[in-house]
Amino acid sequence: MVSVKRFLQIVVVLCIPFIAHSQATLRLSQPSRDQINVSNSKQFIAGRTCVGCLVRINDDTVHVYSTGTFAAKYDLPTGRSSFAVRVDAPNGETYTRNLTFYYNPPPTPTATSVFRIDYIEISPGGNVQLSEGDTLRIKMKGYPGQEASWFNNVPLRELPTSQTGGVRGVYSGSYIIQPSDSLLNGKIMVKLRNRDGETAVLGSPYRYSVMHNEIPFTGRTIDNMTYLTASPSGDRLGPDKIGYLDKDVLLHIIGRQNDYYKVRLSSKTTAYIPEALVDTEIPQEELPVSIADDARIWGDDRYDYVSVALSDKLPYTSTQLVSSKKIILDIHGAYAEKGLSTVLQNTREITSIAWGQPTPDVCRLVISLQHAPWGYQVYYDNNRITVKVKRVPEKLSLKDIVIGIDPGHGGSNPGATGLTGAVEKNLTLTLALQLKTLLEKEGGTVIMSRTTEKFVPNEDRLSFFRRANPDLLLSIHLNSSVNPVEVYGTATYYKHPFCEPLNAAIHERLLQTGLRDFGNNPDFNFILNNPTEFPDALIETLFLSNPGDEEKILQPAFQQLMVEKIVEGVKDYLKQATVR
Repeated sequence: MVSVKRFLQIVVVLCIPFIAHSQATLRLSQPSRDQINVSNSKQFIAGRTCVGCLVRINDDTVHVYSTGTFAAKYDLPTGRSSFAVRVDAPNGETYTRNLTFYYNPPPTPTATSVFRIDYIEISPGGNVQLSEGDTLRIKMKGYPGQEASWFNNVPLRELPTSQTGGVRGVYSGSYIIQPSDSLLNGKIMVKLRNRDGETAVLGSPYRYSVMHNEIPFTGRTIDNMTYLTASPSGDRLGPDKIGYLDKDVLLHIIGRQNDYYKVRLSSKTTAYIPEALVDTEIPQEELPVSIADDARIWGDDRYDYVSVALSDKLPYTSTQLVSSKKIILDIHGAYAEKGLSTVLQNTREITSIAWGQPTPDVCRLVISLQHAPWGYQVYYDNNRITVKVKRVPEKLSLKDIVIGIDPGHGGSNPGATGLTGAVEKNLTLTLALQLKTLLEKEGGTVIMSRTTEKFVPNEDRLSFFRRANPDLLLSIHLNSSVNPVEVYGTATYYKHPFCEPLNAAIHERLLQTGLRDFGNNPDFNFILNNPTEFPDALIETLFLSNPGDEEKILQPAFQQLMVEKIVEGVKDYLKQATVR
C-alpha cells in the first residue's frame, strides 16, 4: 500500500511534465497558432521552455520562472505584428519561433445605408411561452428615419443618437401581453415602412406563444435537490439560484423560456425552474388558499425547530441577517393566521419568533437566534413546513466538529491547466489530502467527496454533503484566467451572508502566504455555495494560469503552508463564533 505522503509526492511529480535542462525547447500555451487573427489589442505570449534557459521576445528579455514558464503581455497596433521568440539553452543551443498577430479592431457601428432591417433583439429571448401581463421588449436596427412597428402594429420609436453611440436607425419599444393576444405562427414580425409605401419585414429568430389556461397550470417538485433560479440564463455556472425546495412543493407555472418554466411564487414574486425538475402530470385544479396555523417552536437534544401547518406544500425562500442574528423565511401563497404561537419550548439557539405578512399572500417567519446563524434546513413533514436550526457547536474546537472537504474537479473534469501542464484536479486532491491529515492531527473529523483521482458529479457532491450535514464545508480549487500576466492571487467565494465570516477568516490567513489579494467575494453561484445547512467556503487558492502562482503551488513547502493557513483560518472562525 502506498502511504499518503508518498501518494502526494507522486501526484506532484505527475503534475509537472519533464523538460530537459540542456535542450532549447519551447511550448506555447498562448497563442495557440503561429499566425492568428485577433479582435482585441491586448494579447499574451505564454508558455514553457527548458529549466535554466533564457527567453527573448524581439528585443525584450522575459522573466523565466524556476518551472521554466514565462508570460508576457503586448498591446498590439492595428494590422500586422511580428514576434520572434528565442530560447537560449545553457549548452549554447538556440531555438526561435516566429509569431504573427493580425489585429483588426471591431468596425465602428454605422447607420444602415439601404432600406432594410439589419437585426431585431427581443427580450425575453429564446422559445417563449408568455402569460397575460408579461412584457416584451424590442430593439431593432434598420434604415433610419422610417415608420417602424411590431406586434399588433404597435409603433416603435427611433432612439436619439445620444442613446445609441451616435448611430441613427435604432428603434425600440415594449408591449404588455393582453388577455386577447395571439401570436400567429409563433413568430413576431417587425415592419419598416418608408414614405413611398415600401415595407421591409423581418421575423423574430424565436417562437412565441401565449398560455391560456382556464385553471392554473401547476406542477410539483420532484425531489429535495430541486432549485429555483432568478432567470432562465446565466454565466458558466448557470442561472443564479434562489434556493432549494423540498419534494412535492406545488408550483404555479405561468410561462416557459427554452428549458425553464416561469413560476409565480406569489403576487409580486416570480422565479424560474428547470423543466426537468417539475412533474406536471398531476391533477390540475384551482390553487388552494392556504392559511398558516398551528405554529410550534421546540428543541430536542441536537436542533431547534419552528413548524407551521399549511393546506399544501407551498414554495418558500429564505435569507439571513448575520449582524442581527436572524433567519428569515418567506412562505409564498400563505396567509398568517392572527395570533400564531410564539411560545418557545426547550429551545437553546432560538430566542424569539415573529410572524408577519409583508405582502397579502406571503407569510414571513423571522427567527431570532442567540448567535449568528450556523446553518438551517427547510423541509416539509406532510403539509407542515419546518425550519430545523443548527446550533453553534457547544465546544468550538477542531476536535469537536465535523469538517467536509471537497477536492474540486477530478476524472474527466480536469479543471484548469497551468503553463507547466499541471492539472487542477490533481493539485486539489493533493491539497485536500494534506488538509485532511492536518485537521485529523488536530483531532478533527473529516469527510470528503473524493479521496482518489476520479470523477464525481457536482450534484452528487452536494447531495452527499447535505445528507452528511457537516459542521463546516471547505471546497478546494485553483483559479484560472485567460490573462496569465495581470490576474493572480488568492480568493474565497460564498453565496449566503452567514458564510461570509468563515470565508473572511480563511482569506485573511491565506494572505499571510504572500499571495496577492483577489478578494473575499459574495453572491457566488457555485453549486456547493448554495446549501444553507452549514457554513461553506469556496477556496480558490491561487491562479494556476499565472506562472508565478503556479511556481508556488508546485512547491511542497508552499502547499503545506497553504493548508496550515486554511486550518488557522478555520480556528479563527471558531474562536470568533463565541462572540457573534
